[in-house]
Amino acid sequence: MFVAEKYIVKEHFGPFIFSMATIIFAFLMNVAFRDLARFLGKGIPFGVIIEFFFLNLAWILALAVPMAVLIAALMSFGRLSADNEVTALKAAGMNVFHLIRPVLLLSLMLGFCMERFNNIVLPEFNFRAKQLYANIMKKRPSISLEPNVFFNDIPQLSILVRQIDEQDRLKEVLLHDLKDHKTIVAREGFLDFNESEERLILTLYDGEMHEIDPSKIENYKRMKFQKHVISVKVQNVKLKRENTQNRGDREKSASMMKEDIRKERILLDGKRKAITERTVSEMNRVFRWDTLKRKTGGEGGGFLKLETDKREPSGPLSKRRIRNLIQQIEGDLSSIHAYETFISRYRVEIHKKYSIPVACVVFVLIGAPLGIMSRQGSLAAGGILSMIFFIIYWAFLIGGESLADRQKVDPAFSMWAPNILVGALGIILVLVSIRESAFIPWERWAKSIKEKFQRPPREDT
Repeated sequence: MFVAEKYIVKEHFGPFIFSMATIIFAFLMNVAFRDLARFLGKGIPFGVIIEFFFLNLAWILALAVPMAVLIAALMSFGRLSADNEVTALKAAGMNVFHLIRPVLLLSLMLGFCMERFNNIVLPEFNFRAKQLYANIMKKRPSISLEPNVFFNDIPQLSILVRQIDEQDRLKEVLLHDLKDHKTIVAREGFLDFNESEERLILTLYDGEMHEIDPSKIENYKRMKFQKHVISVKVQNVKLKRENTQNRGDREKSASMMKEDIRKERILLDGKRKAITERTVSEMNRVFRWDTLKRKTGGEGGGFLKLETDKREPSGPLSKRRIRNLIQQIEGDLSSIHAYETFISRYRVEIHKKYSIPVACVVFVLIGAPLGIMSRQGSLAAGGILSMIFFIIYWAFLIGGESLADRQKVDPAFSMWAPNILVGALGIILVLVSIRESAFIPWERWAKSIKEKFQRPPREDT
């Protein structure tokens, strides 16, 4: 029995690694198409780009692992069923539960590892990736001149070069200094950049400088030079790594978010208490309510009674105070709504850190019986079935997250509902697979399609 279980686990290893590599590659290509051209345009070093992609691997792994588990289960059990190995194992005394059990235990271990990954590694990688992306976006494009194209990335300065030779010598340079109202023309020059001081140094030879005073147009100056050096301070050309401690919900662990929720609830309770105290205080002033008085009633007993003098509010002053009170209460209610939304979003992220790892177990429950009943071990069949259930699962997850963020449903229910629904369907499929029925008639479908498109035989005349 142990040999058979070891064989089943071994059959899952190859499809799992292959599907993981494919999914990671697809996600990385998406990141590359989204950001790579922007980074290259800013002159980002290759090592920094590799670091950015490495940091993004964390969230990619968090999503890819459950997806790879489902594909591996579909492909492995589908191949075993197609080759009649499932039938042979059943004949040897193993039922469907024995077939699934080793993979289910491994998925439990994998889910535990992913939970630790989501709470320890993923928040730090997301935080560092966000910091690096923000620093890259602050960096200006690198100083690169192209022949016959105006370079306008430096404020108040425009440079045009007619030709650049193999020694990086600039030919026929035209420079407009909009700040000092200067125009410089030179036969040739060299461009250098001092990274330590972030200064652009342009050395020009054999040229002329034309300067004009806008307030006095007659004050026109023309000066020839053999050599002229221009030094311009350029900000944010060099990549600066600025460290901030502002973390979003996806850059925090569950324990960090629980602490934030505790603090927000203290503020929330304070706002609610402030509304009550302010309302009672203002009503006492406007309506001149007396304090609560104790009235005796019986032997040693008593009750509290509120007595008022039954007088109306005192004119426009009291009406204005009531309007101000209403505005203050509305402001406090808006703050309370913001606190509740903040708490709800954090609760969503907390439950998500646990529900997605549990999806590894859920996907085994649904992938194993589907693979057995489909009797197809190909990547195409596994990919099609996986995509169907991925769409169902993520639709419930994303929809539930949106509803929970708007406080329409409880965050715990919204994040665990996909696992409950898909897991229940998986258990049903496991029970159905015991009947050894083909849940998806691939062979009948293929035969029907072949007969439909096959040409009828020609009759001899």
